[in-house]
Amino acid sequence: MARAYDDRVFTEKELTLAREHPRGTEQRTLAPYRAALNDVAVYAALPQQDRDTIVRWAAIRCAVRDRFGVDRDQANLAEPLIPAETLRAHVVAGEAQAAGREVTDDGSDLIALVTRIRS
Repeated sequence: MARAYDDRVFTEKELTLAREHPRGTEQRTLAPYRAALNDVAVYAALPQQDRDTIVRWAAIRCAVRDRFGVDRDQANLAEPLIPAETLRAHVVAGEAQAAGREVTDDGSDLIALVTRIRS
């Protein structure tokens, strides 16, 4: 029997793509949201479906950083990747603003944290 799709679980395909091609994948995923990634208020004003896209990518980036050590290369001044921790912090701040509440990032699973912020 096939397992039901759970959008809180990353597929191996997503993780592999993010690990092997992080820059191109991030640019394709986040390009439509550049303004929102530079301004928490713009992020908070996005429709939830668009915020979901950013949240999922941020969670994947954090997972790839933690599992495979792939993150922004601090020595490369032209590195286009947003550091995973910076991306996570922006997502948490934007979701908190969208929900109109104060939130402290407890370092837990990002998707679960965003679900709690939104509820």
